Amino acid sequence: MDDNKYSLRERKYAKTKIGLANAFMERLKTTRFSDIPIKDVCYSVEVSEGTFYNYFPQKLDVINYFQYLHLLKVEWEIKNKSGNFNSLDLIEQAMESLAEAIKHPYFFYEIVSVFTSEHIKPQQEELTLAEKYYAFPDCRGIEDIEIESLESFFLKHLKAAQKEGIIINTLPLKDMVVILKTILIGTPLAVELEDFQSFPDIIKKQMVLFRKNFEVKL
Repeated sequence: MDDNKYSLRERKYAKTKIGLANAFMERLKTTRFSDIPIKDVCYSVEVSEGTFYNYFPQKLDVINYFQYLHLLKVEWEIKNKSGNFNSLDLIEQAMESLAEAIKHPYFFYEIVSVFTSEHIKPQQEELTLAEKYYAFPDCRGIEDIEIESLESFFLKHLKAAQKEGIIINTLPLKDMVVILKTILIGTPLAVELEDFQSFPDIIKKQMVLFRKNFEVKL
């Protein structure tokens, strides 16, 4: 890791924000969102509670931040895939990667519960280059990846698939985005708790059905 790549101020900002987010999200695996004490999160990162709210004005902002960090990682993984992949392949790989990231049951349930109970749509995050770098220091070139929402990611690759002539044009792309989001979010809600660890495999099976319905048969 090249610590001289960014200024001291940039490094401190990025590392503190990422540290707070990771500490908070780790607690979400065992504690309800509303019960997570900010004081404990700050203690583990050795900052004051006031510092936490400077980075995240609302607790909900932490989950939003975490989501965009993982979308950034997925985008980087997709960009660095080797081999011949079409746009549907890339969507499927992204779905599997996201499934791996949220396969802890209580972690997933709490995230869904928070967004549905608050009736809030995740807001677009602006990540600094230093944040991208220090969040995933082993991902070379990740600073060059543009961050985008899940909807934008799906829509972009569906448009590319349409242009490539590999999907059937019988359904509006926005409706296909809804289907993909339903698979990703709805599937784990339908899975029994004892089967939750197999969530990534179940997502693979759901994507097989998606492709059977919309992929052009060559």
